[in-house]
Amino acid sequence: MNDLKRTITYDQTIDIGYIYLLPPGIGTIKETIELDVNECVNADIDKQGRVAGLELFAKEAEVLKHTPVYEDELSLRFTDQEVLSTYHLSGIEFQFSTPDHNGLIGITIVDPLRYNIKRKTRKKPF
Repeated sequence: MNDLKRTITYDQTIDIGYIYLLPPGIGTIKETIELDVNECVNADIDKQGRVAGLELFAKEAEVLKHTPVYEDELSLRFTDQEVLSTYHLSGIEFQFSTPDHNGLIGITIVDPLRYNIKRKTRKKPF
């Protein structure tokens, strides 16, 4: 799998959203864990230890109302706010807009091999 096709859902009536990082059905979810730094972000972990998807609650889910401002095979950003704190889990960097890990604004896959992503090769300038 070279391109990670993300699906994002948001239910505004209950303020819950979900970001599929792996296509549904690719792997079996082994466990769901709450991020140590933010109780409104849960990560579904598959049997290979990868983050298969993220469930966002309350204020954290509101970012999903926005169309991503930036997306490529490794990154997803919902706003262009400055990243003031980060948290790492299973090869994913979570980016937050506050120093105390609130205001999720994006994610980056920092371990692409774990997610079977081959970066597109770019010619290096001389």
